Amino acid sequence: MATKDENRRSATKGYVPSYYAATVHIALGEPAKAMDLLEKFYSERSTLLGYLKMDPRFDPLRRESAFQALLSRIGL
Repeated sequence: MATKDENRRSATKGYVPSYYAATVHIALGEPAKAMDLLEKFYSERSTLLGYLKMDPRFDPLRRESAFQALLSRIGL
């Protein structure tokens, strides 16, 4: 998994979906930042949204009401 600094360097060279950046923040124990990025990701209307419900990297957020609300808005 890429580190926060590696993601930042990659972002200066091209587009990095908020989905992947959110997984890094979850791994770093920064759930609030991860949720902020997922909200941004939702506004981008990415096709990756469908994976949120089954991707185990998001398990730490599953009990969060904001995460459940996001899944509901997506229709998952």
